[in-house]
Amino acid sequence: MKPAFTMATYAIGIISSKLVALALQPFVTQWLGPEQFGRLDVLITFGSFLSLLLALGLTDAIYRFAHDKDENHQQEIFSGALWLILLCGGGITLLAQIASPAIQGFLPGNPPVFALRCLFFTLFINTLCTVPFAILRIRNQAGLFVGAQIVFAFIQGGGVLLLTSDYGIDGIMAAGLMAQLTQLIVLSKTFPVPKASHQKLLLRYGAAITFSALLGFISLGAERWAIAHFLSLEQLAPYAIAMQWALAATLLLEPFSLWWFPKRFSLTGSANGQQQAANISITGCQLGTLVTAGTITIGSKFLIFWLPPGFHASAEIIPLLGVMLMIKHAATLLNMGCYQQEKAHSVMVIGLISCALSLTILFFILPNFGLYALLVSNIILQLLRLLLFYGWSQHRLPLPYPLPRLLLSYGLIALLLFVHYQELHLYEGLILLLLVVQVCWPWLRKMPIRYTLGA
Repeated sequence: MKPAFTMATYAIGIISSKLVALALQPFVTQWLGPEQFGRLDVLITFGSFLSLLLALGLTDAIYRFAHDKDENHQQEIFSGALWLILLCGGGITLLAQIASPAIQGFLPGNPPVFALRCLFFTLFINTLCTVPFAILRIRNQAGLFVGAQIVFAFIQGGGVLLLTSDYGIDGIMAAGLMAQLTQLIVLSKTFPVPKASHQKLLLRYGAAITFSALLGFISLGAERWAIAHFLSLEQLAPYAIAMQWALAATLLLEPFSLWWFPKRFSLTGSANGQQQAANISITGCQLGTLVTAGTITIGSKFLIFWLPPGFHASAEIIPLLGVMLMIKHAATLLNMGCYQQEKAHSVMVIGLISCALSLTILFFILPNFGLYALLVSNIILQLLRLLLFYGWSQHRLPLPYPLPRLLLSYGLIALLLFVHYQELHLYEGLILLLLVVQVCWPWLRKMPIRYTLGA
């Protein structure tokens, strides 16, 4: 399967599956209201945090150590990863179920215990499914990958429609559990036989990734708890909606990432391969600027139309979130050298720096200066994180990135953001056109980047 067709398959499946959830948003916001929606978002955010502990960074470890063509070695990596998830993830899930009442009191808004219990089971099953999903990506079986995602989305969406109006947050969590069980059945034939193999290798690499991800959660994720605590659940709700749509926009980049991430380490062995890796990475960053431009120019107007009046503050928030996620996306593409090491210690160091700065923002800037100060501070933090990842990566694995192309794209995004808040709509269109031309210029000059990778 050619890369373009693989990415198109991923795009159709992932975007369509996510659109199911977003299409239900007007109903869910009407049924729950700002306060209950804020409580739901606290629960979802906690689930994101817990999923990092359950996964142990093993998906990244699979991509790092199973990208070669030795099928026996690949199978050992797959089996070892599943064994670790069953052992460690199962233990964490059991402890979480026992401690559900205590966890409820810890979370802002005190979400229902039943919803918590459903969430714990859903997360464990979802973590188990990451192994077959990783196998499908490595083997380029995009059809089954996408099919499993779509089945999950439609069953969850149907459950939300049937249960939320009567059962609220409990209904939403129950729908997610039913969908996850169905996805497990769809993927059942793809699961490897769990076996204790390569445990030290997987844990050593995965532990560094997990620790870094937990620190990253504090930098981007824990702010929702802080908003609920220092401000209110009502102010959290429009922020959560804006973040959902900003993240939904980045789904347009997922097909590229799903194709590129499992393959990028296979190019670093030669000068020609390194040049390809650098070109493809910058192309991915520039695609991120196009998505952000769409978020700025279209996203805010759409949310005014899409949401009830109580959530219209989302329209003012989403452009800033789009810029923040654009920079975060670039950091994941320009950090190959950091992940080239088996222990990935540099990732942890950068995570510690980002975490310390993020805690400063959450405990000093947010309570004293409000939500918009938090948004601007997080953009600056993500930019610093990008620079650290880039600098450290280049020290470990120097790659010939064509940076002027990317810097020009970022300059146009900064100008677009300025004219957007000044409500200069004509200039918005002109800058957007310039950005599209600039990003597409290698193709317009009939000098495309040649992707010689196989599928």
